[in-house]
Amino acid sequence: MPVGAASIAQVHRAVTTEGRTVAVKVLRPGIEEEFARALETYEWAAAHVELLGGEAERLRPRLVIAHFRQWTRRELDLQREAASASELRDNMVAEPGFHVPEIDWRRTARRVMTLEWLDGIKLSDRERLIEAGHDPKALAGILVRAFLRQAVIDGYFHADLHQGNLFALPDGRIAAIDFGIMGRIDRRARMWLAEILYGLITGNYDRVAEIHFEAQYVPSHHNVDEFATALRAVGEPIRGLPVKEISVGRMLDGLFSITRDFDMPTQPHLLLLQKTMVMEEGVATALDPDINMWETAEPFLKEWLRSELGPEAYYADRIIDTVRAFKLIPDLIRRIDAAYPPAGAAPPPPPLAEIEIVETRPRWARP
Repeated sequence: MPVGAASIAQVHRAVTTEGRTVAVKVLRPGIEEEFARALETYEWAAAHVELLGGEAERLRPRLVIAHFRQWTRRELDLQREAASASELRDNMVAEPGFHVPEIDWRRTARRVMTLEWLDGIKLSDRERLIEAGHDPKALAGILVRAFLRQAVIDGYFHADLHQGNLFALPDGRIAAIDFGIMGRIDRRARMWLAEILYGLITGNYDRVAEIHFEAQYVPSHHNVDEFATALRAVGEPIRGLPVKEISVGRMLDGLFSITRDFDMPTQPHLLLLQKTMVMEEGVATALDPDINMWETAEPFLKEWLRSELGPEAYYADRIIDTVRAFKLIPDLIRRIDAAYPPAGAAPPPPPLAEIEIVETRPRWARP
């Protein structure tokens, strides 16, 4: 009998020939074909919705589905999931309170993954955690700090941090499982993210607005000061409040209104991050209803920004940029007539699927 089951795989407990207890994750038969059919349906629907223009076009559903296809392709290859877990494990050495299980590579392939067995209590069971002597407040702090390290410092984060994937180990550490959905953002985008979060924490809405315009998340025909005022209307009501007094729905509704009022196109490469931030906040709040996410994050972000934006980092970056620029000159001369790469923090989008559009207008109404 499996000890865990989800839509794409089952997990079994096993003992290796060396006598080690391990978890074995196995893909369900035929799951790749089911996902392929579902994605084709989503792509067809997104292409037709986007034809409506206006709000539907701004949300860029075809590009969102293209990113979703990339994510699911990784999730359906358990050898790649194992590689994701291994990379995250290496990164999290700097955060000893957060544990990533070790992969058994000898017993891992595309459809089977074997990893260290974890004996712990799910973070969803707060009463058992307290009975076992855990401090929910400390666990919440570990979780917030671990997520910030992943998203801001490393740019590689676990994007499915719900309570079922998080355990408290007997020694007080938090352990994560299920690494099929991972997010990655580049250093430039991480800098913007850290400055945006820190700006909201400190109430520096002018700087947050400038960052959005620098990243070209907001079309240049809008006014940066007006955008700062709109951010203030969302940020000020929640500053200094514990999470239990903040309406996340109201906050997200305010942020969504801003994206609509300022013609901001959807940034698919940040969708995973946004979803994970909301999910991680929910888990932390369940552990510690009085936690203040802003106050917990502020010292971490402040120290990282100081190290990244301080004079030493500034001059080191300028030297690296200059050397790289000289190396690029020959190639730039050969490509002088080529199109310039897109500006902003967004990575190049994935290719969109070819969709046959179904024409619904009568012949006499067609141009």
